[in-house]
Parts: sequence; C-alpha cells; structure tokens
Amino acid sequence: MAGIGEEFLKRTCYSRSHPFVGSKPKQMAAPFKEYKDARKIKLEAPSLPESSLWNALKSRRSRRDFTRQAISQEQLSLLLWASQGVTEKVSGFLLRTAPSAGALYPLETYLVINRVDGIDPGIYHFNILTQELELVKAGDFSRTIETAALGQDMCAAASAVFVWSAVFARSAYKYSDRAYRYLFTDAGHICQNLYLACEDLGLGCCAVGAFFDDAVDDLIGLDSEDEAAVYLAAVGKC
Repeated sequence: MAGIGEEFLKRTCYSRSHPFVGSKPKQMAAPFKEYKDARKIKLEAPSLPESSLWNALKSRRSRRDFTRQAISQEQLSLLLWASQGVTEKVSGFLLRTAPSAGALYPLETYLVINRVDGIDPGIYHFNILTQELELVKAGDFSRTIETAALGQDMCAAASAVFVWSAVFARSAYKYSDRAYRYLFTDAGHICQNLYLACEDLGLGCCAVGAFFDDAVDDLIGLDSEDEAAVYLAAVGKC
C-alpha cells in the first residue's frame, strides 16, 4: 500500500488523461496577515549594501520574454554550480550551495538544452560529482517541453529548461512520508539560487510548476515511481 506521501504526489499530478480537479476553498484567503492589537515597532526601509547579492535580491523577477539567443557554456556552468554545486565535504557529506534536509539531496538536475554555445540541443543530466553534462537524448525538444509545460511558449524560447527530479528513496529512507514535504522545500531552495544567479548574470529565469507530470517524466526518461519531475525553470536571454 502506498504511503500518504506517495498518495499525495499521485493525486496532485497534472495529466491529459486524468486532469487534477481537487477541492478548493469557497473564498480566497486574505493576502496578508496582521495582528491588529499587537504592540508595533516601526522598521525603517533598509539601506542595501552595494554588492551583487543585495542587488540581485532587489531586482529578481520571473522573466518570460526570451530572445531565443544562446547563452554561453560558462554561464550555464555558473548556473549549475549556483543551484547545486558542491561547496565542502563534511563528515562524508558533500554539502552544496542550497540546503537539503539531512544533507540527503534527493533532487537531480536535468537540462533540456535548446540554445547553448558549443552544446548540441538535447536532454542532459548534470553529474554533480564530476561537473559534467551527460547526454540522455539528442535532438531538439523545445516544442516537446513547451507542450509538456501546458503550452507555455517560454520553454521553447528559453536557452535551456532546468528539470529537477526527486529520487524519493534517497530522502524517504530516513524521513518516511515526511520526506515528501522536504523534497519540495529543497526544490524551492535550489530554484531561488538559480533565480539570483540569473539576475546577477543578466539572464532571465522563470520557475514552472504547471506541467503534465507524465509527459515530462517520459521526455526525461523517468519512471514516475522511484523518480519523478517536481519542478522546472526556463532560463534565457531577455
């Protein structure tokens, strides 16, 4: 019998044959929370330090209008390192630029490369240990990933689409059903790193949560049981 974590994942998938319906609240929640009777301390607007991090935080936006120009291999390498690069080895754990529950790092990085200088279009896996791209499928899959992402044309216009998959047992072996919460927070950490790195490099980035799960898994070559796509991000020049 599937655990509640597995059941949650299956019942929230988007599929052409089984569209997710689910239940919705009767009205939208208030956009902000406030304790009206609490004692309040007014904070002055901060003066941001003159560094790339603070400027990237201030200017970060989801950018969807890409020019269809290629990015460089150096830029791609920087983005991969920023999102999941190894920074230190501690007690047998290879710590990375983004945190992960238990330092288990259940997420793998795949790339649908459309336009990157010196790299043929195709689907690649990022080998973190060797800092290498491993070719999974050769060919132009720009329209395929666009269709799989519910027709979002930015995925075809992007230089590359990052696809993060979860190897569930890597985290669930320790955390059981709770792992399903952790892996999504891990994905958020990784994607925010990518956003900030893109901003600093003058590139656009847009996270994608709406996609046909089975279509993306089929495209990458995942079985949807032991490993499945959980998050996407389109990257390109604006």
